[in-house]
Amino acid sequence: MISFDPVISLRKRAQIGCVAGLVGGFAIFVSIFVIDLSMGSSQGSFYKIVGLAVGSSGLEATLIGMISHMLTACLIGTVFGLGSGMNKKLDIHSIKKGAIAGITTGLVVFGVFFVPISLFVIMPIIQSSNVIGESSVLLANSNLILISSLELHVVFGVVMGVFFAIAVQVESKSKFTLFQEA
Repeated sequence: MISFDPVISLRKRAQIGCVAGLVGGFAIFVSIFVIDLSMGSSQGSFYKIVGLAVGSSGLEATLIGMISHMLTACLIGTVFGLGSGMNKKLDIHSIKKGAIAGITTGLVVFGVFFVPISLFVIMPIIQSSNVIGESSVLLANSNLILISSLELHVVFGVVMGVFFAIAVQVESKSKFTLFQEA
């Protein structure tokens, strides 16, 4: 097997990571609406609550929540890509390693960011307001929301990590081909 060893710059890794984060974000996008539906809440409730946290309401709150979620996915992917180039042990060169690194990233994001934000920002907003008339549904299903969110963070991580690994392999092969032609 030929080993591809051209160096991929940190900038390129950040770009690939950003796109990989978006791909992971879109992969769970529909699932978030399915969770809303399974709880009996209106579509986009998760995103709307995020928008309410910044003082918006109605459709604007939902759109702000959706955009914030995708920007966060971009940022996570960018950090993931940069991290992969910081040390040889962190270098993602296979789909398996990408998936494992992605799962790890998803779990860290869940534990370090999602859980505290949910407990200390989102839940108090739900408790203190009548969020689109369904705060009792959301509060009653908070355990389902946390478990589903854990699963979604893992799915996000797997998709992001695998996409990143494939993109890095393609980038490495294209650089390898350029080196061969020179």
